[in-house]
Amino acid sequence: MVKTRYLPIFFLVLLLVQSCVTEDQDWMFYGRGPFRLSVEISSDRPVAEITYSVKRDIDLMDPSANPVLEQKMLVRSGEDGIGRAKLDLGRLDPGFYQITVCDTMVFNIGVNPERIQSPADAPEDFDAFWQTTLAELDEVPLEVKWTLLPEHSSTKRECYRVEMPSLGGAAMGGIIFIPTAEGRYPVRLSFMGYGAEVYYEDPDWNSDRIDYCVSVRDQGIFKAGNSNWIERGLSSREEFYYRGAFCDVVRAVEFAASLPKADTTRIFGCGDSQGGAFSWISASLTNKMRAIVPGVPFLSDYPDYARIVRWPMHEVFRYADENGMDRAAIMDMLRYFDVKNFTGKIRCPVLMGFGLQDPTCPPHTNFAGYNNVSSDKSFLCVPTCGHAIWAEPEFIKARDDFFRQF
Repeated sequence: MVKTRYLPIFFLVLLLVQSCVTEDQDWMFYGRGPFRLSVEISSDRPVAEITYSVKRDIDLMDPSANPVLEQKMLVRSGEDGIGRAKLDLGRLDPGFYQITVCDTMVFNIGVNPERIQSPADAPEDFDAFWQTTLAELDEVPLEVKWTLLPEHSSTKRECYRVEMPSLGGAAMGGIIFIPTAEGRYPVRLSFMGYGAEVYYEDPDWNSDRIDYCVSVRDQGIFKAGNSNWIERGLSSREEFYYRGAFCDVVRAVEFAASLPKADTTRIFGCGDSQGGAFSWISASLTNKMRAIVPGVPFLSDYPDYARIVRWPMHEVFRYADENGMDRAAIMDMLRYFDVKNFTGKIRCPVLMGFGLQDPTCPPHTNFAGYNNVSSDKSFLCVPTCGHAIWAEPEFIKARDDFFRQF
């Protein structure tokens, strides 16, 4: 058995996961099974009865859905007051599952995630729609306004606020650090999360590369207290917010490639949550990315998203109902913006990071996009992580090591 980190639970002292066929890997099961979950519990009784259940993640928003397994068992404590039990889970289909022990502890496990079936469902005119959209973007000149920020600059790198027009004339841009020494440098584009605050790096760090923190329309440096971007323009594919935002991502890549000091063979993209979605888009709608690292990517697999967690899809449904809009029509429109319908076009190497306990961008939706990628790819599971993968040192190190090889 392999010891793991502690979880904030009632009586579970230690959670251990293993498969009868293979050893566990980051609380993920592989192979055919049957699978077994080992736990250690603290009890002041020599023998305690525990109950446990297993429920598919895609059934979580359906109160009538039954667990795939419910069991009771007796656990005998040792002299140290610790009871050790092995919970038989049987053979489980590929996917993610919610385990509940004694109604007091709830956590997720994964089973053969690369076999999850969530195929692309792009409309027939998906490619034509995006070709037309990008042609419209091409008609907007790449005219950049540069503003030097001396307080964030140094002798090694200068910091600028950049603004430029994108689709429909909307402003996008961000914060960019450019080395002062002559030469050509790799460029790392960092795409921001949904409503994330602007941040500035130390200009003396990473002086051997260009760092560009991208702000799409109405977010980042353009944020003015407004939010709920997911609800904007739901009445049509032409007006939906993410049509413009995805074009802003393309414009960010075009801008990076136009920099005199950019090594255009080494342009990288990363970001978490919404930034993870934008990382996918950067490689799908352009052919300029050397490698990408999407973390806990958002905006993928809208139909299943609504079956697993409430936000954002139930907010979309609420907005539709309040405004007399047809839910089915909205779901049909969203297929033009579902990340899983873009990822099949990616040709660069990919490292995806995800939090196994993520309640915001559930792992199932992460793999909906990942499993459609045909280029070199790998993933990193952080088993106790929820949504904040950007705070996990092992993910940060894996991301940096991944980029460094190129």
